[in-house]
Amino acid sequence: MQGFNVLFPFGFHATGEPILGVVERLKKGDEAQKKVLLREGITEKDIEKFKDPKYIVRFWQKRIENDANSLGLSVDWRRKFTTIDPTFNRFIEWQYNYLKRKGYVIQATHPVVWCPHCNSPTGDHDRLTGEGESPIEYIIIKFNFDGKILPAATLRPETVFGVTNIWVRPDAEYVIAEVDKEEWIIAESAIAKLKDQLHHVKEKGKIKGKDLIGKYVENPVTKNKVIILPASFVDLNNATGIVMSVPAHAPYDWIALEDLKKTDALHKEYGINIKEIEKIKPIKLIDTPGFVDLPAKQMCSIFSVSSQLDKDQLDKSTNEVYKKEFHQGILNANTGKYAGMQVSKCKKELAQDFKKQGIASSIWELTGKVVCRCTTEAHVKILENQWFLKFSDPEWKRLARKCVDQMKFYPEEARKQFEEIIDWLEDKACARKSGLGTRLPWDPEWIVETLSDSVIYMAFYTISKYINEYNIEPHYLKEEVFDYIFWGKGDPKKIANKGISEELLKKMREEFDYWYGQDMRASAKELIPNHFTFSIFHHVAVWPNEPKRWPKAYTINGMQQMNGQKMSKSKGNYITIQEAIEKYSADAMRITLMDSTEGMDDPDWTEKATIAWKNKLDSIYRLVKENYGKGKGESNLDKWLVSRMQEHIKAITEHLENVRTKSAVTVLHLMLNDIQWYLRRGKKGKALDYSLEVFVKCLSPFTPFICEEIWQEMGKKGFVSKSDWPKADKEINKEILQLEEFVKKLCDDLNEVIKLAGKKDKLYLYVASPKEFDYYKEAKEFLQKEFGFKQVNIEKAAEAKHDPEGKAKRAKFGKPGIYLE
Repeated sequence: MQGFNVLFPFGFHATGEPILGVVERLKKGDEAQKKVLLREGITEKDIEKFKDPKYIVRFWQKRIENDANSLGLSVDWRRKFTTIDPTFNRFIEWQYNYLKRKGYVIQATHPVVWCPHCNSPTGDHDRLTGEGESPIEYIIIKFNFDGKILPAATLRPETVFGVTNIWVRPDAEYVIAEVDKEEWIIAESAIAKLKDQLHHVKEKGKIKGKDLIGKYVENPVTKNKVIILPASFVDLNNATGIVMSVPAHAPYDWIALEDLKKTDALHKEYGINIKEIEKIKPIKLIDTPGFVDLPAKQMCSIFSVSSQLDKDQLDKSTNEVYKKEFHQGILNANTGKYAGMQVSKCKKELAQDFKKQGIASSIWELTGKVVCRCTTEAHVKILENQWFLKFSDPEWKRLARKCVDQMKFYPEEARKQFEEIIDWLEDKACARKSGLGTRLPWDPEWIVETLSDSVIYMAFYTISKYINEYNIEPHYLKEEVFDYIFWGKGDPKKIANKGISEELLKKMREEFDYWYGQDMRASAKELIPNHFTFSIFHHVAVWPNEPKRWPKAYTINGMQQMNGQKMSKSKGNYITIQEAIEKYSADAMRITLMDSTEGMDDPDWTEKATIAWKNKLDSIYRLVKENYGKGKGESNLDKWLVSRMQEHIKAITEHLENVRTKSAVTVLHLMLNDIQWYLRRGKKGKALDYSLEVFVKCLSPFTPFICEEIWQEMGKKGFVSKSDWPKADKEINKEILQLEEFVKKLCDDLNEVIKLAGKKDKLYLYVASPKEFDYYKEAKEFLQKEFGFKQVNIEKAAEAKHDPEGKAKRAKFGKPGIYLE
């Protein structure tokens, strides 16, 4: 509507485990999966067809196309493709061959999120739960225990200087195992993890947790002897199942020791004298602004933690301590040579030093629970000879930062997240051994994973139209064909082949050159750490010397909620697009969603708001139909309405240019209010048709169906969606805007006066200026009709003839004196 050619393409991402996950769950007889399909209107008989992955792709492709059309999306369907089409596979092969030549795809050893059932890494979009969770390294401190090792795992190796005791689960059975030629005592769940992380592990025996309690171990760093104590909070499924206690800086440790001091259970069950516990003194290691006492003690007091049972409050206090100490903490003299180091920068150095001394190792865990689409719980595995994208490459990061610097972000506050992610992003597995997708051309046992083939696919839209139209077979899409189309490299005469003529090749190059790069990419905030950022990296890699091909803008929105809760198929808290359209209309759905929020806040769809919008759109239709074409002549009120429309056009245009949809909808409300006020004032002049046309044009991106209907009712030719967007090119009469605002305020004041004084027959208005006198005289008939006065008298305050109570003296500019009788 602003005069640009706009391309809105649409494709179908079928890569990875999601579709095979559905197949797997149906084969297992998963009733929840079956229920979801039945809810989608699929019959019991047809559910059997969903055990074929290709059928699932075709089914949902057709359904999504229908939904997009029903919603009024102006999609160019000539360009559609799926990511498992053989022609698209050729494009991805070209992309990855190039990345490998550039050294951006490497074979290395790295920790990955691993599904033991699929025998593959599990990317974010191959997960039922746990999107965004990733491997994190725990440092194992090897405490000496009677010739054995009690390996305590920690995310904060600097706190080893403040260990006062060791925690174990008294009711657990631990395993004695040979780990890398040392004898360790660990939780049973750690065995498989350590094996998958390239440790040599051999189980040798068992020992009960309660048999460890009361014994002493030696801190390998400080050489202090510390006691082993029982704790129910020890998680046997996390790391080694052995926890070191640092009560000065860990709220859980502080309160656990306080709890032990209040009971004689230690003496009864383990023969430990309570004085042994009372002798334990916390050791403060970190100086942090705001912590005047022991940090753990201070936070437990602030969050009113009274025992280990206050888990929520303990978690909050722990997060607060760790956050403050990480960002502001400095190691003190109790840490020896490390004193003066920032907590945020010490972990790597300490871990390396301890490992060199042979007193530390490591184990990798997930930051949260991850379940693969096949329903198997994932864990961390260190893969050898796995293919990775080398996001750690300094030059690649430099180019990515350059791209971010020249991009626009809506909202702008998202920029900082991209800058931070580029800084910390490490190498990432780009292939897996199961799922749908493109096989790595040089190592076909591996398939490019779901977040690694969805990063420059937008470029494929520019040529997929011709691939579909001319039915180009995949084997004709050779590397040199893509080199020419996307880089302009080579001679089209020599590159042309039996399936792609020279003329067609040039057309494809011209199409790419005309449309690319992408002006706007819109998606959810959950994709900032993966898809969004990966896409920047891949664009600058494939077109390092052509910034015009790089993404120009990202729009980032929240995740859709429904009636205040997260949408979930498994919980039944969702509505299909077709159901919503049939019940409420596409227009009502569209504008309700765009009116629900903006920026990165989560939009909340509610039925109540949708019904309200449906009714409002019906009333708008009637308002336009009843009033368009009825205006004649021009009055001051017409000048007011035209002036108001200029302000609204400027505001709504700015909001939409900055993807502030809720703010834009607010302007639509204001436009409608002004038109309704104009009609209420009893005037129908030339401004009415103009304002209704402006309003319908501005409303049309939100509610295209009813606006096209209204446009036709107005007798307009063509589509409103192809008409020119309104321009604020008419005069704004500020004086009349001010005077009409005075009339509105007068109405508010009159309502208040009538509430106090009761209904009266006569109104006397005393105005302070000649401008107001003339303007209020024009409004005299309106005021009489609006409030039911039999007589309305407007007088200049300085010349008032009838003023029984002296109100005339109180008249000010913009606030006339009021007298009723």
